[in-house]
Amino acid sequence: MNATPESDSVIANPLRASGLVDTGALEQGRSFVQQHGGLLSDALLRLNLVKEHDFLRTFAELYSTRFVKSDKLRTLKLDEVLLERVGVRSAERLRMCPIRWDEANGELHVVAAVPLSSNLEPELRQSVGARTVTVYVATAGSVAALIRKSYYRDEGAFSQLTTNGAGPQLPSKASETFEEEARESTMSVAGPAPSGPADDEPAPSSATEGKTVMVNINALADTATMATLRRENARYRIAQEFHRRVTLERNLEAMVDRILSVLFELMPAEGAAIWLTTGQFASKSKDGSKQVQVPRAVYEQAINSEKGLLTHNALVDERFDRSASVMVRGVQSCMAVPLRTRNGAVGVLYVESISMSAAFTDDDLPLLDSIGSQAAILLDNAALLAKVRQEVERRAQLSRFLSAAAVDEVLSGRMNVNMEGAAAEVTVLFADLRGFTTISAAMRPEEVVRFLNQFFQEAVDAIEKHHGIVDKFIGDCVMALWGAPVPKEGDARNACKAALELVERASRIRVGGQALQVGVGVHTGPAVVGALGSRQRMDYTAIGATVNLSARLCGIARENEVLATSDTLMRAGPGVVTEAGEAVILKGLDTPIVPYSLRSVAQPLQLSQVQAKGPAHSTQPGVPGPFVGRRGK
Repeated sequence: MNATPESDSVIANPLRASGLVDTGALEQGRSFVQQHGGLLSDALLRLNLVKEHDFLRTFAELYSTRFVKSDKLRTLKLDEVLLERVGVRSAERLRMCPIRWDEANGELHVVAAVPLSSNLEPELRQSVGARTVTVYVATAGSVAALIRKSYYRDEGAFSQLTTNGAGPQLPSKASETFEEEARESTMSVAGPAPSGPADDEPAPSSATEGKTVMVNINALADTATMATLRRENARYRIAQEFHRRVTLERNLEAMVDRILSVLFELMPAEGAAIWLTTGQFASKSKDGSKQVQVPRAVYEQAINSEKGLLTHNALVDERFDRSASVMVRGVQSCMAVPLRTRNGAVGVLYVESISMSAAFTDDDLPLLDSIGSQAAILLDNAALLAKVRQEVERRAQLSRFLSAAAVDEVLSGRMNVNMEGAAAEVTVLFADLRGFTTISAAMRPEEVVRFLNQFFQEAVDAIEKHHGIVDKFIGDCVMALWGAPVPKEGDARNACKAALELVERASRIRVGGQALQVGVGVHTGPAVVGALGSRQRMDYTAIGATVNLSARLCGIARENEVLATSDTLMRAGPGVVTEAGEAVILKGLDTPIVPYSLRSVAQPLQLSQVQAKGPAHSTQPGVPGPFVGRRGK
């Protein structure tokens, strides 16, 4: 891509203001670019119109940093891990190459081609995780050669540079022809050198080999040139200062407030605002006296624009001639740029001046756009971080009473959980070790903890395998729930399966040569479920008569026996094999209940199998429902 006088001003103005080149030299460089392509900086170096040392010193002073010449870069041996960490795509896009990483201080050192990108440091902080980025300047040709040598293993990359740090040599004939034309043009423009400097002129300086150019720095450094130079320097420093100031905030609201505050320091704005597509809005006036409203017409045009919107007087701007919001607010000068993230524009960054028209110049819009780009990245990352933190907290809370699979369902939105408290029909399981006191009395404490944890692990595996949630551990007892927080088909049947498997798993655990024995109680009925506790600790649990009855059944169950109520069996469906016991009155209950001892739970029959066998009948008259093979004691 060929440079134009407008786009190459970031190179031309500092060199001209420093007295290193004159108008004739710049025209030669631009003519070279038009004929052969490339960059103006490379053309000036290639034709020896400016020396590499002087060129780099000028821009090092401009960016308040140091410079590295091509002969020094040629000798560098870079770390492969660092190169991979930064990546060749970032290196080529930002025209830089990483040269050192200080792990202890989180400091990244890079060498970059001038002019520096305003996104250079912010993007490297983001992608690499560096707290500080130290940038050294070099010629574009030497940086490109370092990238080719380091990333592409091109050992001959630096051999293509000129001794003055310019890019690859052109074909010799074309180079000689152009350089001859350049010399002739230079002589005709510069003319013979005066015999001595005037009182108001600096001493002569050698700007090119073979000729002497008299440069009046005071004449070149007129108001417009120095203003441009100051703007270019300020734009880079402002972008870095903005990033440094704003990234100190981690809270999203505080970050938005800091962004708006910093804008008043960087440009002549009386009001600033951020309006996101989500409907979120934040604004600030410079004197803090009022809220700033972004005119709808400005927002709609800015959100769909490529480079933003600038108006010197919105009251007479034809783009807003029908906008009541502009007229009512009396907006004079304003700018707005889209806030772009990887997912597209997410809002608009807006600044305004009510009292003064033409408060912002054409040079302020790219600066606001650069700030907007950084602000969008920071806001996007802050929102993502807040979302991650919220999900981590919610996952930790849910993991206390839900399985990992259920937690994923809730966080994905496919399952809803009511934590506030609600009435629900639940199936409650209590399982308690038998003879625990006698067993533990003869064991060391660490052995007791070890075998208890082994039992609890087996119990949890059995419960979660059959879609239950572990409510709590109470001494040597475990409590589990089905039907909350989300009821599922087959909750009661799954509880029966889990109870039988829990007994079988516990019997495999040997303590002192003896198999563990456990009693289990299961009951289905209404309960109140929700998150109960204090601010320091909360548990999702169920309370009520159903929970108490399940615990009472567990208490009267014999070794390796599962007792269930008719309420559970009625909901468990066909194929549940039980043995009815004698009616008992349990503590806290006024009426007797009949406990059923579970034997097995068969797989449910398919419809075709049911039709072939005919209807199933209970072998115990007077007991409704699907109980199979029951007998009285």
